[in-house]
Amino acid sequence: MTAADGAALCFDAKDALRSTDEGATWTSTPLFATPEKFQTSNERALLRTREGVIIAGWMNMTERGQPKGWRWGEADVKWTDFVLPTYTCRSTDDGKTWETPVKLSDPWCGCIHSMIQMRSGRIVMVGQEIIPEWRHATVMWVSDDLGKSWQRSNMLDYGVGTHDHAGSLEGAVIERKDGSLYLLLRTEAGFLWDATSKDGLKWEGLKQTNIASVTCCPQMARLSDGRIALLWNAPPRHAPKNGTSRSELSLAFSSDEAATWSKPVIVAANYGTGARVSYPYLYERSPGEVWITTMQGGLRMKVKLDDLNKGEIPVHVPIVKPDPKPGGIIMFGDSTTAVRSGIEKVYADRVQEALQSVGSSLAVYNAGVPGNTTSMAMQRLESDVLRHKPRLVVIQFGINDSAVDVWKNPPATSPRVPVKDYLKNLRQMISTLQKQDAKVILMTTNPLRWTARLKQMYGKPPYDAAAEDGFESPNLVAYNAAMRELAAELKVPLVDVHAEYPAFAKKHQTDVSGMLPDGMHPNDLGHELVTELLVPAIKKVLQ
Repeated sequence: MTAADGAALCFDAKDALRSTDEGATWTSTPLFATPEKFQTSNERALLRTREGVIIAGWMNMTERGQPKGWRWGEADVKWTDFVLPTYTCRSTDDGKTWETPVKLSDPWCGCIHSMIQMRSGRIVMVGQEIIPEWRHATVMWVSDDLGKSWQRSNMLDYGVGTHDHAGSLEGAVIERKDGSLYLLLRTEAGFLWDATSKDGLKWEGLKQTNIASVTCCPQMARLSDGRIALLWNAPPRHAPKNGTSRSELSLAFSSDEAATWSKPVIVAANYGTGARVSYPYLYERSPGEVWITTMQGGLRMKVKLDDLNKGEIPVHVPIVKPDPKPGGIIMFGDSTTAVRSGIEKVYADRVQEALQSVGSSLAVYNAGVPGNTTSMAMQRLESDVLRHKPRLVVIQFGINDSAVDVWKNPPATSPRVPVKDYLKNLRQMISTLQKQDAKVILMTTNPLRWTARLKQMYGKPPYDAAAEDGFESPNLVAYNAAMRELAAELKVPLVDVHAEYPAFAKKHQTDVSGMLPDGMHPNDLGHELVTELLVPAIKKVLQ
């Protein structure tokens, strides 16, 4: 936002930041007299009122609290145990000093990023809260005394979803020329939803718009020329059915008070694996020049609106990876090996980088296929591995083999692949590869942990829904033990990923659940662990 002296003003975790040279350099002043009590979230809202009062809205990360292991939606956990309070604070001297923060609510709030002042002087800030149905719903905060005190609106819940990013949430608001308020919300419906209000306290008409969107938040802003600008992540042009990719940031305009929107312009894109350019902010620094930033992807750009029609970012053409060249390393596994949405770098990519950093010319190839058992893997051993004549193959299977699909009707009573067949398949893989002079490394799986969704599907015998590790015991534990015995018998190197999880999690100040966001698949920290274990083993085998 623009301060009274023309400087650009924003804030970070603990400081207000000011620039008088168009963002080239910044100076800081503290937001809090007691900084040990407060730390603002990455998603924030900032407004300078017509009266010159500056109001900041944010969540306080210092007070953040949740049950150990997350446990969102589990039967024995209270929704009120998830705490991430919403706060505001004010400055009456143009951001030089700040008043004591005001708490608006305690329940978990995932995002604050939109606040406006109506022509009446009323301040309206878009918030959200966890609700007993285990999703988020939108709640608005309204102030008639320039942010000293706040009133709470009715709640907007579109009634879908139970996970920690489900619901109608992360909204953006503008005031229309007739004095009404217009709200756009993130949902999982494939479209943004909207609602309207006359006063900011009573909201009605929650419905789906025709604005296609992935599961991420929109941002709206009123421009000096009277138009409304909308920034959001529409489904990427190269994958229009993808409902989760945040690879393209779209900008559109409305000249009829959000009734219709212009054809979107892609203002930024990031097509790397798991890359994002999302959670956007738009700031009109001067008439016709906007600054666009994103919380995810670190975008920082200035653009003149008149230049938007001078060209466009070409439609992305995904790179088709060439067949592996002979003499490489192949990672042969299931979805814990495969490239996965939300993971910046899977272990195959990390191992490649680590080997290159020490001057190795060996190429690493990812042959992970989600859902695979060893029986399925045997059917593609020739096409995905053998025909490429690898020098080394790393094998990691077991989670899908050991699964007992108790959620089926009728429920399964035995694993998808019995342990004796699991071992038979591994033996055949190893023997076939060694006959082709390929080296082999076996890897145990990552652990499994309960989530609410997994308990709903699998929380019955033979699984133990009451035990922290009850989703992997006894079945997966037995499969990993069988692999260890096989590796010792055949004198094949073993990387025991499963055994190393607890110590690695503790080292990084988390627990095993903290490395498994959905209870089954490792996050980037989990792929970092595999890399740390695997690189020395590869070097030793190939010496």
